[in-house]
Amino acid sequence: MRKCFFVLIFIALLTGCNKQSPYDTELVSGTVLVDGAPMQGISVIFSPVNPNEGHSAGGITDTNGHYKLSTAGLDIGGGAVSGTYNVTFRKIEIMGNDLSMEEAAEKYPNGLPVIYHVPKKYGDQKISGLESVTVQKKKKNMFDFNLSTKE
Repeated sequence: MRKCFFVLIFIALLTGCNKQSPYDTELVSGTVLVDGAPMQGISVIFSPVNPNEGHSAGGITDTNGHYKLSTAGLDIGGGAVSGTYNVTFRKIEIMGNDLSMEEAAEKYPNGLPVIYHVPKKYGDQKISGLESVTVQKKKKNMFDFNLSTKE
């Protein structure tokens, strides 16, 4: 349930209130592939390496695996503040959401199972094997990623 809550909060932060940016942001986009193929619905999260130098930004891939970042509270595609970021990816499916609480507790006594459509390791920068990226002012900030389901 905690993971579902995180996803809902992330989406709420992305949608924001259609405000003008209080931050000096740069447009950031790219493509995410999984084993060489695009996947829709992957959450792409840029977290500042130094929390005092930037704000988290995120986006969700479309059917072609393309994403555009937004900083929390900004219009979708509003970009990210320049700086260095750790990048994480998530796409999960929680099984049993269509059941009543009683049915879910009976069928899944240890909690609802989670399917990771993107390997779990990509949700943690420390074990993902991915390098940090740097968003630069007045530059073309395109970052493409090819994630692997193979160990």
